[in-house]
Amino acid sequence: MKRLLLFFCSLLPLLTVAQPRIGYQVHYAPHLGAEGLRVAVQVRTPKATDSTYFHFANNVWGEDNLLRCLSGFAGEKPGYRFRIVPDSNRIVVYHPRTRDVRFSYRVKQDAPEYTRDQVNRPRVTDTYFHVLGESLFTVPEFLAGAPTEPELTATIRWVGFPKGFVLHNTFASGATEQTFRGKLWTEFYRSLYVGGDYRLHQLSYQNRPVYVVVRGQWQQYDDARLLTTLQQALTAQRDFWHDAGPTRYTVFMSPTVTYTDSTWRGQSMRGEGLYQGFKLQSTNNPFNSWDLLRYMFNHEMLHDWIGGQIRGAHQELNSWFTEGFTDYYAYKNRLRSGDLTLDTWVKAFNEDIIQQLYKNPERNQPNYLIKDNFWKSRAFGKLPYRRGALFAFWIDNLILKRSGYTRSLDDLMRELRQACLLPGQSFNDERFLALAQTYLHEDISYEFQKYVLHGADIPWAGAELMEGFTMDTTQPIPVLKAAGPGPVLRERYLNAKAPARPVAQQ
Repeated sequence: MKRLLLFFCSLLPLLTVAQPRIGYQVHYAPHLGAEGLRVAVQVRTPKATDSTYFHFANNVWGEDNLLRCLSGFAGEKPGYRFRIVPDSNRIVVYHPRTRDVRFSYRVKQDAPEYTRDQVNRPRVTDTYFHVLGESLFTVPEFLAGAPTEPELTATIRWVGFPKGFVLHNTFASGATEQTFRGKLWTEFYRSLYVGGDYRLHQLSYQNRPVYVVVRGQWQQYDDARLLTTLQQALTAQRDFWHDAGPTRYTVFMSPTVTYTDSTWRGQSMRGEGLYQGFKLQSTNNPFNSWDLLRYMFNHEMLHDWIGGQIRGAHQELNSWFTEGFTDYYAYKNRLRSGDLTLDTWVKAFNEDIIQQLYKNPERNQPNYLIKDNFWKSRAFGKLPYRRGALFAFWIDNLILKRSGYTRSLDDLMRELRQACLLPGQSFNDERFLALAQTYLHEDISYEFQKYVLHGADIPWAGAELMEGFTMDTTQPIPVLKAAGPGPVLRERYLNAKAPARPVAQQ
């Protein structure tokens, strides 16, 4: 018994390091644009030292030189000095020898205005702020440098914010004090914090709250229209996955730049997944596209499952699936929800998937080059979306036809999700092909290597498509066509079954 007690006591310092507590206070300033958000940090280190390294990412989600957004460093007491090391994503804090390190810094914009493409830099103005968790909160390096993803407990207090100043983030709504317990990289840092002149709405699914946080006066659509469409997408997708979703969820929607005239024709919209939600940022002008917004709602929400719960083991190498199959189901679930009719679905699939793939100058490039060029080239970046979506359509038709319309890719995807929810399991090519073989009773490894890995065009033999679909290949760009009664064809393609009861995530 004494030996057991001694062993447990020897583990206490290790447990303290593994699950540290960090305290933050975020302070309001009357002139936020000039002064910034002041963030006060309190950390107890494993042992007393006279300097502590803190992690603050200089590059986040496509944005560089983010340490330029920090200023106003100050220690709680005299004797504090600070050194910024951008190449190491590091803030070195020199302090009197202690275990209790307390200091503050300010988070501000590093330019008076940002361009429409600078979506992930901290936005802090007199009327609102919009900052990613990774660009708001620094953490000690003894935590960030752990070999496996660490967990932490963080208390956040919002100090001095005036009444009517909306405060919302992926973990709490309207709270002036909140406590986070969870993983650092995939939860605490994959978050968004907003405040100010946002409008806060609430939807629900299976009695679970879904917040919609919007700012700006959008041209071509209003809040009521947004909410109706989001509820439609939310219901269709969670019904499809038989998943009631997390205990809370947030959709953030913010304008990047606003034009009231025809200064710039077009719309630039970007969506990114967050822990328990996603964000959309878009230009706002008379050329806003309602159809683009509906597509983005569905695509980004699908990443909760494809790329989220079904997490790719090899990042960009798996983009043919995490982005391509997400794109495919963004359209298929819009048909399922009634957001698209069969005719408009065929039209959209031809224009947005098939034509865009065949017009892509990199269309036949091998998959391994996508990893190297995904973030460097728009053509390479979009390639796995369209190639993967067309491959998904090919497999879906094969399963439908060979099963006598009793099974479809939908069933495979739900089974794949259940497998990847098990501890330590993730998506890879081999897992997908093995599961596909159980549905097709045939090994399609050769076709997968040819169409996905090597980039060859799918030949679209008539026997591969289900009854009612044909692919006209007489022109350089194939054209999908649907023949026969629309309701019958729609029902056959969607392979409608009595839905299982949605269950909550554990």
